[in-house]
Amino acid sequence: MAQESAKITNIVLYGLDSRNHDYKGLSDVIMIASINSKDNKVKLISIARDTYVDVPGHGKTKINHAYNYGGAELAIQTLNENFDLNITDYVTTNFDSLAEVIDAVGGVDIEVSEAERKQINAYLLAGEPLRETGMVHLNGPQAVSYARIRKIDSDDMRTQRQRNVLEQVFKNAKTLSPLQYPALVRQLAPLVETSLSNEEILQLVSVGLTSGLTLEQGAFPNEYIESTGQTIKGPGWVYVYDIEQAAEMIHDFIYKDIPFSQYGMTEAEREAANAQQTVSEENTEELP
Repeated sequence: MAQESAKITNIVLYGLDSRNHDYKGLSDVIMIASINSKDNKVKLISIARDTYVDVPGHGKTKINHAYNYGGAELAIQTLNENFDLNITDYVTTNFDSLAEVIDAVGGVDIEVSEAERKQINAYLLAGEPLRETGMVHLNGPQAVSYARIRKIDSDDMRTQRQRNVLEQVFKNAKTLSPLQYPALVRQLAPLVETSLSNEEILQLVSVGLTSGLTLEQGAFPNEYIESTGQTIKGPGWVYVYDIEQAAEMIHDFIYKDIPFSQYGMTEAEREAANAQQTVSEENTEELP
């Protein structure tokens, strides 16, 4: 099933549960970033850290264990073999480094509830606690703490918060002049571990931050694939869902531009769904 396109570059983003620029540990964030230079789109796909998969050489366990067992090499191999991908490049950061990255682009504006504010302050890495709710400006440590929240709802919401933060980082970076990109890349390079050179990162940044860019999101599991939470001896609580179906949905989303909500539809059904969505959006725009 693995497909390739000269116009599409896929990399995987890892966030580790470690600090002090130590790039070892469990990958609490696993996110595929697909950059389409032809259609001017960036697609972010989160894979829940508790997803039950086969880790080469270690048997069935949580997907986030792969990074701890064998670093980025095994983590990427696990992702590729389970989801039929051919990703070769990655960017890894940890709690402290991610906070510095967010601060480097000026922080992020996020809608925060009172329950989230309390959780942000309870697990804040450093600095001033958050005192406001609603649309608030979060600095690096506050944004990292926000992205780690899961006790008040679910791991699904946790991955959504992670994508919320990354989306705002993208938006902030887009306000920069292209002449500022090289300096930004040099500033951020020491804060991550990556297979990409500064020149390759700059090329991707130049594509990803062009005007008219659209950012689309998805996650696994989701409402369009049957999933269960199970407690299994060894890894403990895990997400169990059809990995082959998930792989098909990822490929359709990246290479055919078919959203998860339209997986399994015929072309005619997709056209009808798109037409209905267009009508709904036009009606919404006409409301006073």
